[in-house]
Amino acid sequence: MTDRVKVIEQAEKFVRAGRVREAIAEYEKLAQSDSADVGTLNIIGDLYIRVGQNEPAIRAFERVAAEYERRGLFSQALAICKKINKLSPEDTDSSLKLADLYAQQGFLAESKGVYAAVAGRLASASRTAEAVAIFEKIVKLDREDHDARQALARLYRDSGNLDAAIGQLDDSAAVHIEKGEFDAAAAILQDALLLRPGDGRSVVSLVEVYKRQGQPAKSVELLERELAAVPDNIQLLNILGNLYFEAGETQKAEEIFTRIVTGHPLNVNARIKLGRIQILKDKLDQAYELFEPLINNLVKKHRDEKAIGLLGLILESQKPHLPALERLALIYRSNKEVKKLEVVDRAILDELRRLGEKERLVGIYAELLELRPDDAELAAEARGLRQDLNLPVEAVAEEAPQLSDRDREAIREIMGQADLYLQQGLVRIARRLLENLRFRYPEDPQIVRKIAVLDEVRTHMDEDEIRRRIEKTTVLEAEYKEKAAGKKAEDRKAAEPRAAGPAPAPPAPESATVTEPKAEPARRPSGQFKPEVLEGQKVSTADLFAETDIIPFADGSGERTYYDLRNVVEAELRWLAAVRTLQRGDGSAAPERELAGIVAEFRRDLRSRGAVSPPEMFYQLGLAFMSQGLIAEAIEELSEAARDKALAIDSLSLIAQCHRLKRNFEDATKCLQSALTEATQGTDQYYALLYELAEVHAAAGNQVQAAALFREIRDWNPSFRGVAGELENLEKSSTR
Repeated sequence: MTDRVKVIEQAEKFVRAGRVREAIAEYEKLAQSDSADVGTLNIIGDLYIRVGQNEPAIRAFERVAAEYERRGLFSQALAICKKINKLSPEDTDSSLKLADLYAQQGFLAESKGVYAAVAGRLASASRTAEAVAIFEKIVKLDREDHDARQALARLYRDSGNLDAAIGQLDDSAAVHIEKGEFDAAAAILQDALLLRPGDGRSVVSLVEVYKRQGQPAKSVELLERELAAVPDNIQLLNILGNLYFEAGETQKAEEIFTRIVTGHPLNVNARIKLGRIQILKDKLDQAYELFEPLINNLVKKHRDEKAIGLLGLILESQKPHLPALERLALIYRSNKEVKKLEVVDRAILDELRRLGEKERLVGIYAELLELRPDDAELAAEARGLRQDLNLPVEAVAEEAPQLSDRDREAIREIMGQADLYLQQGLVRIARRLLENLRFRYPEDPQIVRKIAVLDEVRTHMDEDEIRRRIEKTTVLEAEYKEKAAGKKAEDRKAAEPRAAGPAPAPPAPESATVTEPKAEPARRPSGQFKPEVLEGQKVSTADLFAETDIIPFADGSGERTYYDLRNVVEAELRWLAAVRTLQRGDGSAAPERELAGIVAEFRRDLRSRGAVSPPEMFYQLGLAFMSQGLIAEAIEELSEAARDKALAIDSLSLIAQCHRLKRNFEDATKCLQSALTEATQGTDQYYALLYELAEVHAAAGNQVQAAALFREIRDWNPSFRGVAGELENLEKSSTR
């Protein structure tokens, strides 16, 4: 310590005497003994400047800046880097270090200014790759920096990378479009099309600009010109068809969408638009044929709300359509939505009456009586119908036997299992279950009616199909029993506080009765749904048009085959017409409101925005679902957003977070690895993703992998997100 004081005193004497070089020699002695002595190193740098030796001064300042960064003192490091930059403004490395620190401290304008100056010098020196990397940094700092994007596009173009050049121009135009600067966007997009005529994204964006400017004719002219060169471009054909459709030129739109569907039967947008055109022309059978494969695929994926939305387009037309009503009934029946099923069954009942199809009425009456066993008028109509058809009529019991709660629960559970097999077309198994149930409860009317319905069912399946359906139903049955067991536990828990009070009323079987019976509304002739009754339960329609793996539809030459369950599946393929009959009068009954509300939001959505949802919408939906804890839905929406290059990294990062919430670390790892391949190595974004990946490994118990990644991040930036502390904690836990 005494030696150090003596050295400092001697150095100061040399400085006062103007003997700067001798002073530097003394201070160097101190720096050699303590390389982290930033104060001494700073003095040495200043003294070198006094004697006009900038190079050794810069080396001293660089050691100071590095030590400040190591300690996490970035503001001090920034101040030192400014001194270095003044001494050597043309030095690339020191300038980039200064720009990095500006950005890290949030001084974006200063950071961009330094980056741009360095990139300009590199470009002038034909160091294109380095200039490109710096301009890319600027664009990531500020996506609205159009000068940087233009410079990038020129560099990419000159190096022969047209894809990247056009991408930058398209991104620049997208920013202008977001801000309503349509003229600027149009000019940039025209430049992009000069680089590559017919570029899909540029054409689509320019069409959007023309539409926003109220110039649809220019959009049509542009698309027709581009399609002359690439007549089979499905994307451009869809856009042109949409333009014609929106302009009311349905004949031209129909020709285009028919052309698309003929060559590409899986194209969702073309199918839906062509179906809507058929609806406008009152060709409901053709519309249903177009929608049916989409509906089948949506139901297969358990997206019933979207399937209902498509059926709603048909059911809002001027005329009732029995196949659509029956398909809607099948969805509600499968989901045990008994109130909605009753509404639809009554609609089918009225339509079948109008058509005079008495035989098909039997199954509908049977199901309605299961839903409303207390409806005396309905029961009388059903008896009269069976008498007209010379079918056996059940005797009316004077008084139904009283069942215990346990008996009711047993009936409901077994009938639910029978329904599962019935939905898969396994009628014999369903009947065997019901026969065993009737043996235990021979007087229960709902069991008798269900078996009577099965007597008229015919199915045809080979052995492999039966085996496949049994396997599927076994899984469904296990899920059903698990849910039923959970509900019993909840019921018991809810009943505990009321143990001293009166016993609660026994729950009504789902397939037997509706909790609050309503009087049947007066019959009305069939008609269109009225706007004033389109209220009630809403149906989400987000990403309806994002489906891609649709089952191709059968052509009209073959025989249409439905789920062959005759009365039950005819009762499963009959649905909304009766409510139409209820809607021709002056008022609107409650069943009308329930049924009409099903399609209300869907119609409004289609009228308020175009059919194809932008990637940003999928991204926002994903965020919204995450905030509500709807993880599966969030993953689905974000996966769609990830298809867009601009949103891919952010979307994959969020999907990884979703998987982490589900403790699905394997899929979280895959998502982050995919995101890393999209990110530029060495950037803040890259290391942020690496940090997330390290956290996933740590959560999954892969401490070795996590520690390796944390070390890599620490070597890059020791203060990044407190990585040093994370690594220390991880290493401590591994030694315990």
